[in-house]
Amino acid sequence: MKLKHNLTFAIAVATAFSLNARQPHSGYRGFIDWSNNIRSDKYDNWPVRQTAYYTGVTTSHGYQINPMFFAGAGIGAEYCSNYSEFIVPVFVQGRADFSFGAFTPFADIRLGANLSSGTGVYFSPSVGYRFNWGRKVGVNVSLGMTLAGYKCELYDVTVTPDGYWSLAYIGSEHRSRPYFSFRLGFDF
Repeated sequence: MKLKHNLTFAIAVATAFSLNARQPHSGYRGFIDWSNNIRSDKYDNWPVRQTAYYTGVTTSHGYQINPMFFAGAGIGAEYCSNYSEFIVPVFVQGRADFSFGAFTPFADIRLGANLSSGTGVYFSPSVGYRFNWGRKVGVNVSLGMTLAGYKCELYDVTVTPDGYWSLAYIGSEHRSRPYFSFRLGFDF
């Protein structure tokens, strides 16, 4: 049984690497991605790590300047069911598609704002591989990191002489959280 799975995996990998992706041509180019972000936090007074998994869709559209460089803008929405939180990025995107014979990697960078949780920075660089799928469509797989900013409310905690706690609002500040990112999508 294990040999059958290994053989199937080897055939799938060989087929994927034998697909020669055509380089994009100048003109309009669009992307639709299934985006996944995961982060794990360890808080000072909490015994276990807290893991948050966000999944959703991003889309971006723009202009393919030449066979290598793309510039565009996009929007997305990702949801974490554990904490009922969203990441809603609005971003500009730059992408470089490389071609080394049949090997077609790419580098991608997205910079903008996270509109959820009080608006913060959104920065997401990634690297990946583009597979050809038809005349004008490619399948993209990428890994990277994402920084999503948020607004944090700050409180000062004091203990009163009679043993009660007192909270005093002292303001807010912008922070960012790092995520490990995985995307699977199409370009057209």
